[in-house]
Amino acid sequence: MPKRVDHDERRRHIADAVLRLIATRGVEAASVRTVAAEAGVSPGAVQHYFTTKAEMLAFALAQNHARLVQRVLALGAAPDPATPRAGFELLCTLLLPLDEAGRDAARVWAGLISRACVDEETRDLAAEAYTNLTDFVVRQLADALPGHDVGQAARHLVSVVEGLRWPVLFGVYSRQQALDILNAQLDLIF
Repeated sequence: MPKRVDHDERRRHIADAVLRLIATRGVEAASVRTVAAEAGVSPGAVQHYFTTKAEMLAFALAQNHARLVQRVLALGAAPDPATPRAGFELLCTLLLPLDEAGRDAARVWAGLISRACVDEETRDLAAEAYTNLTDFVVRQLADALPGHDVGQAARHLVSVVEGLRWPVLFGVYSRQQALDILNAQLDLIF
């Protein structure tokens, strides 16, 4: 009897290999051959699931986003923060490269952002990711601060987190310096 293959699981397995390569060697390293070697599958298997590099990168970006969502959901399963402000501090720290998972996610994001500068399809995905994050923060702030116009505050908070990501990743800002800057922004909002 032939072995049954879970095609969704195989695609995720290949996408995980793409993410590992991007996080350790950059987006240029994610060729069909290197992805196949990293995933332990044949190049033909990679091409069976992803007909173009853009399609493979788009799926990997979605997989990276799903990991972030899982981290956020895990945060929601933790005991409730004492205040809405404390909840936002926890959420924002998940977006910063303050642990290994955050550093991997930031390196992947950096690789995809650089590709987005020259590739329209990747640019559209990156723009959608920013829009989704901002919309999520708007909804959360609206719940925390009913009756306030929170759109501008959400855009500022997302911009501060994005602006902190790179100096933290490169070791320019310490964890504490990043948290101090983040907390100053949260103080303005709350």
